[in-house]
Amino acid sequence: MSYIPEEVINEVKSNVDIVELIGQYVQLNKRGTNYMASCPFHEDNNPSFSVSQPKQIYKCFSCGRGGNIFSFLQEIEGISFTESVAKAAEFANITVDEKYIQAQPSKQQEFSYLYDIHEKANDFYHYYLMSTNNGAEAYDYLIQRQLTKEVLEVFQFGLAPNNSQLLVQYLQKAGFTSEQLVDSGIFYMADSGELIDRFRNRIMIPLRNSRGDVVAFSGRVFQENSEKSAKYLNSPETSIFKKGKLIYNLDNARLPIRNQNKVLIAEGYMDVISLYQAGYENVVASMGTSLSEDQLKQLSKMTNTLIFAFDGDDAGQKATSRAFQTAQGITNAEIKAIQIPNKLDPDEWIKEHGKDSFQQLINQCISQFEFNRDFFKKDYNLNDEYELAQYIEKVIELISQIKSPIEQQLRINDLVNEYHLSEAIITEQVNRARDIRPNNYKQPTNQNNSVEPPQASFSNAPIITQELALQIKSKRAFNSEKQIIFYLIYFEEAWDYMEELSNPPVFFHDFTSKAFFELDRYYYEGNHLPLTGIIDRINDTQVSHFLTSLMWEQELFDFTRQLLDDCFKVLQQEFIQQEINELRKKVVQYQKQQDYSEMNHTLTRIMNLTRQIKEI
Repeated sequence: MSYIPEEVINEVKSNVDIVELIGQYVQLNKRGTNYMASCPFHEDNNPSFSVSQPKQIYKCFSCGRGGNIFSFLQEIEGISFTESVAKAAEFANITVDEKYIQAQPSKQQEFSYLYDIHEKANDFYHYYLMSTNNGAEAYDYLIQRQLTKEVLEVFQFGLAPNNSQLLVQYLQKAGFTSEQLVDSGIFYMADSGELIDRFRNRIMIPLRNSRGDVVAFSGRVFQENSEKSAKYLNSPETSIFKKGKLIYNLDNARLPIRNQNKVLIAEGYMDVISLYQAGYENVVASMGTSLSEDQLKQLSKMTNTLIFAFDGDDAGQKATSRAFQTAQGITNAEIKAIQIPNKLDPDEWIKEHGKDSFQQLINQCISQFEFNRDFFKKDYNLNDEYELAQYIEKVIELISQIKSPIEQQLRINDLVNEYHLSEAIITEQVNRARDIRPNNYKQPTNQNNSVEPPQASFSNAPIITQELALQIKSKRAFNSEKQIIFYLIYFEEAWDYMEELSNPPVFFHDFTSKAFFELDRYYYEGNHLPLTGIIDRINDTQVSHFLTSLMWEQELFDFTRQLLDDCFKVLQQEFIQQEINELRKKVVQYQKQQDYSEMNHTLTRIMNLTRQIKEI
């Protein structure tokens, strides 16, 4: 939630034309009442990005992104809402009181001295490497590793002096206290009371957050006879550096990731740098071999395609397996993995075989199923019939987790042909594995007697992103929820009717439920209809895109209470239908168990529920 007053936001919004603003970033061409362009957020050969001047919103009919001037700036620049208001105000030559822009009590302000220490330390390390005689040996080492001077400048390589007091003295002269220097994690206090640079005599790689601020360092040994135990030494976690949240090179890779709609995820910093030097700008690295849920969520907001490019050794393969497992339930993005032969890492492979060979590995990257199928194969002796059967059962479980029916059938065919099995038996086993999996849900079938929601105002363009589409359990329920939210955005009578209801509607889907909750809160804060300003107040990108789509597609028409009633009836019917579907599964189980008493009891229950649907 922004700390900027509503009247300030409205003033900025009313003085910025979205066409002029977006026109600074993409080439807009007028088509009818709207303006079209290639979408700046994904590869778009057929222009599908549309800007509406009357509505002051934008919408991509391919990737589903949409919003107003503030959400556009947030996405294209990778900035916060507050920063987007300031940037839009600057565009319109409007002066916004500095107290509003800086009123947010952020870590950036609270720990500003830590950011300052890291920035000055980075400048010091970089200068020491690139411009002093003492840096010559480390510089030559990096050049011998086939890194160019340009890359050393882009990634701001540095060198920590062997004399641990040089940087301490430099920073103390700049006004920092011993306590602040220890807080930074760059230094520690020796038993003698002396401050020591923990990275002395290491090549330094600055670690930046998504805004580009230096928040930590990684130091690498470069002398073969070094007595240092660890090749790499990273900063300890501090108030501004959390290992599980930071993604290396995200500050540089953000726009290339969005433009190419895919990201390469490597293990190490040198892999990222080597890939960048080979021409891959959409590459990042986790802080170690284990990707965290937070890191996956961050990347999934930028792209629909994640490609793991971990090392080809056993540790890298295990890291890939863990990453696939972590991603389950976290993201609906397409996730693949590169398989690097001979246990090499990306840096080593490119140096030995070149960029074209690595591009072939990317082109041949494999799905989660393909990776796990081969990864688990190593655990079994396939010449032993018992272990072969265990392995096949494992593959069947993997096939049952595939969402696409077509891909699932292709994998069944592969398994049948490879091991000369019965397709009917394998298909039955896959279905059984799917049915016993927790939280399995089959989409309810349409009933002839069910009420259909009103279809008054939406075109055939996608109302939601592909990621949200995968979350839809029932199209009928979704259409009704969509209509309810649309009415609440534009019609005061809809709110009057909602207040008269003893029980508010219960939504099937998380993102429509969130949208309803945000609208309800926004309306009762005293905001006036239409509630289009809610886009500025929502932090959830999916919900924001969904609401923008509704506003884009809208055609105003006369509202009646019957329209809402019909939507409520559909939701009631779908909840009952959901229960019927679960009971039908039980009927099949009772029939197999020859428990005819329970089967008949359940059939009677189904008949009663079916009657309830007809009576609604």
